[in-house]
Amino acid sequence: MTRPNGNPRCARSGRGTALEGHTPMKRIIAIALLAIATLMTAGSASAQSAVLKVDVPFNFTVSSTFLPAGNYDIGFDSKHPDILIVQDRTSSIRARALVERGSIGPGKPGTLILHRYGGQYFLSEVRFGSASNGAFLPASKLERQAREESGKEDLASVAAH
Repeated sequence: MTRPNGNPRCARSGRGTALEGHTPMKRIIAIALLAIATLMTAGSASAQSAVLKVDVPFNFTVSSTFLPAGNYDIGFDSKHPDILIVQDRTSSIRARALVERGSIGPGKPGTLILHRYGGQYFLSEVRFGSASNGAFLPASKLERQAREESGKEDLASVAAH
């Protein structure tokens, strides 16, 4: 069957050829899926690329997890980008913390900032490749107790290598 303008029509529906009405919709769906996949991949790549390797010379605490002095990799969980992961190089010791990401302010990139109360150290900030790419850890209950007992807060920093 042919329309008056000369275009073929689908005999069953009268709407044109089978591909004629569906091609634009398929393209739109394909483009949308491609865009979503690209955004998800880019987010995972940026989360995975921010990893610091540090040698911490003293025992310290991340949230409520006590970690001994040692060599650690610090980065973000690829599925939950606001979760900081601190893991020793043998993967036997691991701590996780919910953080606020963003601009930390002036300071040396590639460093850890820790609060010290007496002989206790608490991870407070992580500065990755730049001061604008960092993570802030809110004070845990354990840190607040140490602050109250000590009455004095000092800062310590550990540079990445």
